[in-house]
Amino acid sequence: MSWLELAVGAYLLGAWILLGGLLIAGSRRIRLLADELRSEGPPQDRAAATLPALSIIVTARNEAAAIEGTVGRLLRQRYPGLEVIVVDDRSTDGTSDVLDRLAAGAAGRLTVVHNSALPPGWLGKCHACRLGAERARGDFLLFLDGDVTLMQEDLLTRVLDYAERRAIDHLAVVPDLRPVTPLQAALLSAFDQVMLVEQRAFEMDLDLPRGGGGVGAFNLIRHSSYDRIGGHQLLRMEIADDHRLGVLLKESGARQRIMSGLHLVRCPWHRGALATIRGLEKNLFAGLEYSVPMLVVQTIVAGALHVGPTLLALTGSASWAFVPLGAQAMILLAVFVAARRRLVYNPLALWVMYPVSGVLFTYAVWNSALTTLRQGGVRWRDTFYPLADLRAGVVRRGAGRRFLLTLRDGPAGGRRPPP
Repeated sequence: MSWLELAVGAYLLGAWILLGGLLIAGSRRIRLLADELRSEGPPQDRAAATLPALSIIVTARNEAAAIEGTVGRLLRQRYPGLEVIVVDDRSTDGTSDVLDRLAAGAAGRLTVVHNSALPPGWLGKCHACRLGAERARGDFLLFLDGDVTLMQEDLLTRVLDYAERRAIDHLAVVPDLRPVTPLQAALLSAFDQVMLVEQRAFEMDLDLPRGGGGVGAFNLIRHSSYDRIGGHQLLRMEIADDHRLGVLLKESGARQRIMSGLHLVRCPWHRGALATIRGLEKNLFAGLEYSVPMLVVQTIVAGALHVGPTLLALTGSASWAFVPLGAQAMILLAVFVAARRRLVYNPLALWVMYPVSGVLFTYAVWNSALTTLRQGGVRWRDTFYPLADLRAGVVRRGAGRRFLLTLRDGPAGGRRPPP
């Protein structure tokens, strides 16, 4: 075997050992919300006045067919003093009339904000989130997508009780996306692995001001932590505002946890792999900050890690060339086993489909980039946003650390975490 083959083999072996360790550690730290609530036991008996006030913020645009069911489910949550705020963002299909009718019968628990104009320099959803937060009176804000279903009517009572006991400032919950097809599950598993590393999930419990992320389906945030970073002001042109909001919070010193909402928070996504790829068109290139060089580097690195061991085994001149491929297979199996409790598909099947998952994810990233470049921007919620404006509005890693200097007594909520 040549020195080049030895060098490539050693690099691939070392890279997979390191990557596998990060993925396994990260998977173990993304716990099931159901398990965490179960381990806490029944909610502590508290007078209604001692529970933190909670405001749910939902943004809606042209959702007349589904908004009544969404709001009805939220109002059925057994949480004292719950405030539900729905921002009607320039709807033209009758959503406004439905919301006004619901508010009239909600005994003050539902606030409807009608927005008819989008100011320059703002994405529609980000501006709607800001409008909702400005009206919110709660100690906690829950940003919730309009198609999310909370599976238990006392879920928010239990979650807020848990967050208070654990001094959590930001709780992001990855929803239960089922049903999913096999190819869709493979694509989601690749996306999951990328996010585990990008969010630095492997060190989440250390509460360091780096890494982090958020989930649009369920972002529970302490109001004071949200105000500390200026709310959505920095995020006004961020397509992935839910994720970047979590990044800013973590960098500002907020105590953050990301959990799986399997069985508790339902949000059936696009049906099938191709529909999922289309649904990610606006997001994935945004995650690379609309940078073509970053796209090329990401593709090369991911491709080398994904198919490099196989190519080395096929072209190598000695039996040692099979070692990185064997290590890759064993490490991946360990990764899927570590994540098995929160996966929406059989871990052994995902392991077998791993070669397909990398191809699908790479295609999804390039589809997002090429579509955005071809259009010269992104069309979202019936509004077109030019690429130059989106690039100018990118919030880069580290932007939230400017707010860390104002911290004095531990996490952003003003309390030190329990030992």
